[in-house]
Amino acid sequence: MLLALLPIPCIIVGFVDLQTERADLMENVGAIPFLDYKHFASRIFFPEGGALMTSCIRDIGQDVVKVRPDECCQALSKLIREQHFLTCMVHTLEEQKSFTIKDKCAVASLLTVALHSDLCYLTQVMEELLQALLLQAGASQPKLLLRRTESVVEKLLTNWMSVCLYGFLRESVGQQLFLLVSALTQQIAKGPVDSVTEKALYTLSEDWLLWQAQDFTSLKLKVHFAVGSDGEVSDPLEVSALSCDTVEQLKDKILSTFRAKFGFCYSAALRDVRIEYEKSGSFVPLEEVDGSSEVIGDVTMLNTLKHYEVPDGASIKVLSKKTHPPVSPQGSLKGKQHFPVCFSHKPPG
Repeated sequence: MLLALLPIPCIIVGFVDLQTERADLMENVGAIPFLDYKHFASRIFFPEGGALMTSCIRDIGQDVVKVRPDECCQALSKLIREQHFLTCMVHTLEEQKSFTIKDKCAVASLLTVALHSDLCYLTQVMEELLQALLLQAGASQPKLLLRRTESVVEKLLTNWMSVCLYGFLRESVGQQLFLLVSALTQQIAKGPVDSVTEKALYTLSEDWLLWQAQDFTSLKLKVHFAVGSDGEVSDPLEVSALSCDTVEQLKDKILSTFRAKFGFCYSAALRDVRIEYEKSGSFVPLEEVDGSSEVIGDVTMLNTLKHYEVPDGASIKVLSKKTHPPVSPQGSLKGKQHFPVCFSHKPPG
């Protein structure tokens, strides 16, 4: 649909650019980060992490430590092996108004872990629950079925398919899917992406197209990582960025480049990283919001590399917030719920 809006010369130039960038893609992808089965399954079952994910990692896999359960656990295990009881329990839980979607997903994933060693029985239970769901909602809203995870059985189906597809993904199509996602990510990163709305200039969806993109230039930055606590830094890592990138977007590109280059993630998470720009022999902290941020009416503009006048070839130092607390007390403002109203990546209008 987007192609219909563009003149033919632009389409041809874009196609040629994509063809010439295939070699760059293969070079920049780096190692494919395949997860072992138990970490793959735990992320599918409990995407929010926490204690349930930790327990899941411990309870599935080949290195499970066999622990004799107490009498209560043994009794519960026998009950959930009764298909009629289990389906009635699920229906009863879902009739409770206080039983939220988050609760439904948690129950479904816990059942998947508990019955993980008997997938045939889990499949039978899932089929019975699916039939009940089809009879209940199929006549009134057939097009909405299984489009959103709003019931226990829908989450069960997601978990079941993930378990069954793991081997196929790992051995057959995983590499191709990873290359596809990497290619899309790299192409999107070559143009402006609004940090607030997440709309992009280079996108496959018209709904997510950034129609009013600000002027930008491409930058090659020399990024050094702090080593130890005595001020030593690593050899420079070249990172591609845009002058319109916000500080958080630059951090994300730095960590993504690090992972692609070395095949593993940087020791600190994005939220625990701060960056500094070397200017005239001293280092200037880069923050999304600080005292120099531009304010237009009630909107505070997020600081970009252009705002800090970071040139091509500039040196950036990456440090950990745990050892170097942030200078600006306003660094956490972006996390507030009213962030899209109070802050903007591009001038309003």
